[in-house]
Amino acid sequence: MSSMNDNKITKFESELRLAELSPKNSLVKAGFKENMTLCDIGAGTGVFTFPATELSNNDIYALEISDNMLELLSSRMAERNIKNLKLKKVDSTTLPLDNNSCDMAIMVTVLHEVETKEIMLDEIKRILKQKGRLMIIEFHKRKTPMGPSVDQRISEEYVEEISNSKGFKTINKVSLGDNFYSVIFESALN
Repeated sequence: MSSMNDNKITKFESELRLAELSPKNSLVKAGFKENMTLCDIGAGTGVFTFPATELSNNDIYALEISDNMLELLSSRMAERNIKNLKLKKVDSTTLPLDNNSCDMAIMVTVLHEVETKEIMLDEIKRILKQKGRLMIIEFHKRKTPMGPSVDQRISEEYVEEISNSKGFKTINKVSLGDNFYSVIFESALN
């Protein structure tokens, strides 16, 4: 792996970031539990993916655009002998999953990078089962100790507004700490 990827891994898995995100706890609070299927869109190094495989024995899908991240996920999956993780390459805004195939979808610090947010939200709605959950975690839209520049961030209000306009009902909003917020949605009738 290149040093750029090593830097990304170090950044994604910093102790401070993991403590604030609290992946397993965040998943449980969002309603994820045993026998549920989850899709981690932009899975990165698996910060949320691997805890999800511990919480449910159903399929966990890690969707990623980066071949390097998919290789890393594959290697870690083999090291940990994980059988319920399915890796999927994403090369557009079309998610490589069947309609109504997931109980929950998550996007952790990904939505701000998506150019066609409305299309992505339509795709998420397509893959979610009726009353499926969507958890979006993003950086607060202010200067914080970590994250992209403020002009690249999206506000909690914007995330809620755009998601509501695509048929997602807000269930819960919470600040995770200095850097991140989380908004949980439920998919309304398709």
